[in-house]
Amino acid sequence: MISMNVNIMDMMDRTQKGFERRLRTFQIVALALFVVLAGRLWQLQVMRGDYFKSRSAANRLALVPISAPRGLIVDRSGETLATSRMAYTVSAMPQEFRDRKGEVELLSQLLGMAVDEIEAKIAGQTQGRHGIPYQPARLLEDAPPQIVLKVAEHRIDLPGIIIEEEPYRSYPHGMLAGPLIGYVGQISAEELKQLGALGYRGRDRIGKTGLEREFEEYLRGQDGVTEIEVDSLSRPRGTVGCTEPVGGATLVLTIDARVQQAAEEALRSQLQVLQAGKYKSARAGAAVAIDPRTGEVLALAAEPGYDPGWFVPRISEEQWRRVSTGASALFNRAVSGAYPPGSTFKPFTAMAALESGLVSLDEKFLCTPSASSRYFGMRCAAWSSGRAHGHQNLAQGMVNSCNVVFYELGRRLTADQMAAMAKAFGLSYPTGLRFTPPEAAGAVPDSAEREFMPGERLSYAIGQQITVTPLQMAAAYGGIAMRGPIYVPHLVRQILTPEGSVLDDMAPELARSANLSKKTWDFLHASLAEVTRTGTAAAGYAGFPVPVAGKTGTAQSPPGDSHAWFAGWAPASDPEIVVAVLIERGGGGGTSAVPVARAIMEAYFGVLPPVD
Repeated sequence: MISMNVNIMDMMDRTQKGFERRLRTFQIVALALFVVLAGRLWQLQVMRGDYFKSRSAANRLALVPISAPRGLIVDRSGETLATSRMAYTVSAMPQEFRDRKGEVELLSQLLGMAVDEIEAKIAGQTQGRHGIPYQPARLLEDAPPQIVLKVAEHRIDLPGIIIEEEPYRSYPHGMLAGPLIGYVGQISAEELKQLGALGYRGRDRIGKTGLEREFEEYLRGQDGVTEIEVDSLSRPRGTVGCTEPVGGATLVLTIDARVQQAAEEALRSQLQVLQAGKYKSARAGAAVAIDPRTGEVLALAAEPGYDPGWFVPRISEEQWRRVSTGASALFNRAVSGAYPPGSTFKPFTAMAALESGLVSLDEKFLCTPSASSRYFGMRCAAWSSGRAHGHQNLAQGMVNSCNVVFYELGRRLTADQMAAMAKAFGLSYPTGLRFTPPEAAGAVPDSAEREFMPGERLSYAIGQQITVTPLQMAAAYGGIAMRGPIYVPHLVRQILTPEGSVLDDMAPELARSANLSKKTWDFLHASLAEVTRTGTAAAGYAGFPVPVAGKTGTAQSPPGDSHAWFAGWAPASDPEIVVAVLIERGGGGGTSAVPVARAIMEAYFGVLPPVD
């Protein structure tokens, strides 16, 4: 009995000790958990308190951007070419609908839009990966006043509909400089991927082409923002604050609006004349005018052109067909079009021959049909009219644009010699113009790229184996006019803040300088000045009071008609303006391109055109 009591006491003692051990273990675990929780709480509230406070505010506040007006684009004299205007947009806040089906049906009647179209626009804004439910979904942009009034009259019946006032691009002069300025459109999904980190949103409009695109970072301005308090389901509950938008910077262009307008009107008029006559396929052309002393572009025209206002807010199907089919207006031929230059290349062939000592200024060449056997059957253009140039020296060959003279130079020169001279003036290289899309480089091939047969070298000498852009040709002739220096063409003189302070000042930039002997420079200036007095451009410049130097070109482009060219400068002895004109399928440069070049120079010098 005593033994049993002892055993019971031992068991109780062991049980008590076990309980105490478990209790101590629990206390230790509890204390450890308390320390961990206290440490975590301290980390969250003290170390990362500011972070979670900002997260909390972000979950409570939605930031709705207010579109900033884009910056002005003005010509060198301050003439406004692009600005912004305020207009109304009918937008939907679907969270505010009380009777979605009924309200959308009413809205369909007021806006003249299908119910499915309205629902698709709402879904595009509020649903999907990039959907932002608290931002308004645009339903009708640039809404006509009569529709805005109808919607306003039904505001009680349409609680989910708001009328926003937004800036839209405006172009006071319509088509003037359209392809140069470019157009603005809704940002695409691909563009949003690229630019989203810069603050762009799915509702933004951005520059698509031309200066609007190239200088987008300056023109876009800084959006304002409205702070809206939202609940956990992103439903708006009220406006907390607002920051006003800041307009974009002003681009002061080098363009002279008068010269630009003259270039465009002359191109359009000449194309109409050519189409009404022999050259039915002459539907497009380009003209570039540059100040060779600085590289400032005075005019950059391409036809057919377009009105950037057609794209505001979105281009219609009819207008899209107009600009994109046939001779596309979206293809800027002045910058992106590469064409054989024809006889406007002959000065470069002459330079190569003179500088290499392969010809003298006194040497005579015989232009007669009997000479064709010497040149693989190639002909001089004069023979088609029953004439021949007879014996003539290099200067006379330039003035008369005699192919035989230059066939002989091509027979003596290598393709590498001709290519090297052309490249010394920038042909085959982009000029460096800031523009979107990037300019074409053209092609001036040499022996590293292909082998040239003897007959091909002859056609090379008259500009039939290479391609250049009108912009390149204007820059290159600027180098001839200035006797060496060639400046980078540029379209923008200054970038100004909305208040008028200078953000950037574009100084002239020397691209390259061609080095020739004085004898060669004197030859070029004398012979090219004679072209407009007694040569192939004489008829087009008859009576023009300012001396002009230049060269016509007729570039074969089988199977269609030839391209017409003129490139030159004025005054001949003291250059202020260089002009290059191309007429696609326009035939002879003297009859088709020279009238356009003259009209541009008339505008620049303030010369009245001749009376018919």
